[in-house]
Amino acid sequence: MELKNYNNIDLNKKINRFNSNILLSEKFINYLMLKGKKSISESILFNIFRLLQKISIKNIIYLIKFSLINSSVIISTYKIKNKKKRIIREIPFIMSSKKRIFNSIKLNINFIRSESKNNFLISYKNEILKILKKNSTFLTKKDEIHSSALKNKAYAHFRWF
Repeated sequence: MELKNYNNIDLNKKINRFNSNILLSEKFINYLMLKGKKSISESILFNIFRLLQKISIKNIIYLIKFSLINSSVIISTYKIKNKKKRIIREIPFIMSSKKRIFNSIKLNINFIRSESKNNFLISYKNEILKILKKNSTFLTKKDEIHSSALKNKAYAHFRWF
């Protein structure tokens, strides 16, 4: 009886890992998609995989996950307007782990689109490698978001959203 329970737990962990990889790639494709062209965003994703595979010996999925974890924002702010006094307050909150990853995917893609002057594939590959080496400009942007959230920590008890 005990052996069967342990086997079921191991299978559930493997299934959850498999589903998280699928969910991660689906979200990545959806954030890459422009004007409903899913096939183009899928080809971009696979080309990024191919470029990373040429450079590194390690598993590509682990590289991308590690870069997303390094670039994820833990504390973010939420803006609330006071209608009577017309004051905008930024309230800090801790993001859930799923939101951190999805937010880091979205911020990475938007940052690279705004910064890249040449090919998106090459610039995204270079940005992943810079994040892994911890010398990316995106990481400084992440630190700015953290510092702005910590400046407004006096409003942390205003969490009603």
